[in-house]
Amino acid sequence: MRNVFYMHKISEIGGVESFFYYLAQLFDIEVYYTEGNEEQIKRLSQYCKVRKYTKPIKCDRFFSNYKCDVEFEAKEKYHIIHYDPLNVGFGTTYEKGWNYIGVSKVACKGFEKITGHKPELIYNVVPIKKKGLKKYSGLNLISCTRLTHEKGLNRIVKLSNMLDKAGVEYTWTIYTNKTRKARSLIGSPNVVIKEQQLNLYDEIEKSSFLVQLSDCESFGLSVCESLILGTPVIITDLEAFTEIGCNETNSIKCNFEMTNVDIDKIINGKFDFKYTPLKCEWSKYLDKPSYDPNEEIEVICKHKYTDLEKNEIILKGTKYKVSQARASYLESRDLIDICD
Repeated sequence: MRNVFYMHKISEIGGVESFFYYLAQLFDIEVYYTEGNEEQIKRLSQYCKVRKYTKPIKCDRFFSNYKCDVEFEAKEKYHIIHYDPLNVGFGTTYEKGWNYIGVSKVACKGFEKITGHKPELIYNVVPIKKKGLKKYSGLNLISCTRLTHEKGLNRIVKLSNMLDKAGVEYTWTIYTNKTRKARSLIGSPNVVIKEQQLNLYDEIEKSSFLVQLSDCESFGLSVCESLILGTPVIITDLEAFTEIGCNETNSIKCNFEMTNVDIDKIINGKFDFKYTPLKCEWSKYLDKPSYDPNEEIEVICKHKYTDLEKNEIILKGTKYKVSQARASYLESRDLIDICD
């Protein structure tokens, strides 16, 4: 194994999961996890080997998020700083023998201020393309985010109340993993709460604005995605958003108190911009991908189950072959062990 990326928990929604997904499309990586969301793993396994951590890992380069809690042996080891160290509650520390990579100047600056050590700056890669889809008629807002305090839940409520009070005709669709809580807190009839989805590119491109009103961000992946797709954004005035290219031609910036919201600009503003994402330097560490998701590998059944793909019952202890991608998915459901 050459380049292993480890994340303790691959969740159902989040920027780090998309970071792996984008990176794997362009580079040769393997991803290991301790806890994993089945659908995220199914998506990721189309581009790289995805494995549940069951034994010590041996590789050339080992990349980990935050603190590392697994055994491994590597020639080089790296922590990736995906968050704003000055504004979140993670235990930001420096460990001797590790190299550090920040995904933005914001991440690097905060880490250096806290630890005295300067990380290497390598921006996230975002390999998506605009299709040129026609916009929905009327004012349509979209958000794809966790509905938590730090992701701007209170500001979302405030903005929807402001639009309602002003008599604005709009639809705001929010894709989130906290649907019940969101419905109890957001009372506007113009706000539609939906379960999160892993691919919303078409919906973002067809919307009037993407809204992301976070307390802090280190990069702002959904904002970057939206700008690539030609959709302006309504955001909090964060340094990270400015760093990735948010300006007056493509953004409406709000203060934390939401006292400067320009309703007229949301309704009538004209946005004409071209956006180029920040240059990614991951090629200095990673090679081009060689993974084949259809290559068959041997697995062993842990529990009797009905395999819908094979249309047969698989008995416990049976050894058989499935594709790399299928093996990753079955392993995430604790149905098989992979024999490699």
